[in-house]
Amino acid sequence: MRDLAAGIVIGLIIGAIAVYAITATPSGEEFCPASPGSSSLDQQTIESVTKKLNNLVHQNNPEVNVRIADYSLYGEVYKVRVDFYDENGTLESYDMFLTGNGSLLFTNQIDLTKLSEEQKEERINVSADDDPYRGAENAKVVIIEFSEYACPYCAKFATEVESRILENYGDKVKIVFRDFPVHGEISYFAAEAANCAGEQGKYWEIHDMLFENRGEWIEFKNNSLVANQTAIYSYAQQLGLNVDEFKACIESGKYREEVEKDLQDGISYGVKGTPTFFINGKMVVGYRSYEQFAALIEEELQKVNS
Repeated sequence: MRDLAAGIVIGLIIGAIAVYAITATPSGEEFCPASPGSSSLDQQTIESVTKKLNNLVHQNNPEVNVRIADYSLYGEVYKVRVDFYDENGTLESYDMFLTGNGSLLFTNQIDLTKLSEEQKEERINVSADDDPYRGAENAKVVIIEFSEYACPYCAKFATEVESRILENYGDKVKIVFRDFPVHGEISYFAAEAANCAGEQGKYWEIHDMLFENRGEWIEFKNNSLVANQTAIYSYAQQLGLNVDEFKACIESGKYREEVEKDLQDGISYGVKGTPTFFINGKMVVGYRSYEQFAALIEEELQKVNS
């Protein structure tokens, strides 16, 4: 009898959990995913996911608890065994699938390339925070970009598309840049360097140089990407910055929290990699050509003007 009751309860719980974020990356996109990157989940992610699951379960079933009992790398996600248990022991165990940053959990092996039209049209209230922007302050179309300097597709947007958007829609569009470091320490270093250059009034200048010169300051050592700090310091010198103050700012780590906040905000909005854009709250994942952006902007302008 207890087993039957447990099965009913767990079935209801699974239905309630279903998926705590549904945002997908279309197949073949020019996109830098926040992929697992290793065969191990970090303890902080495990604890965060476990807490989130328990909060969901306890809303209606306070006597049932959840734990991640085991996991293994499964393609670009992790396959995790989730135990449901109470004071008498384990009730049921289920296999679920988890993204490396813990932002997406789903109960079946689903095709992430297939989104419903309703999901594609979903509008998300995304904060621009106090992050830097280009374009018109009170623009009708606000594009919030989650990006990072080590991602080639972000660089492609920055060097090939953004200037054309601003040239043709600069009085109608506001483009906000928010950091989403998917490549680890190299991404954090570059993001913090840009913020430190901003203290001396050269944020956008070094921002552009980092994207334009990826081949100079990005190096591959010991199977990982690392920043050539000497190259980045040389950019500061070329821009006329006080290099000693610039270095001291980076070394202090004063902008680490700011960069981390952007990352966590992005995760909360369903961002899974870079570049990800929110055009008046509508998510667009991966690199898009100027022509594609122009069509999206025109569509938004028609909506706000109608």
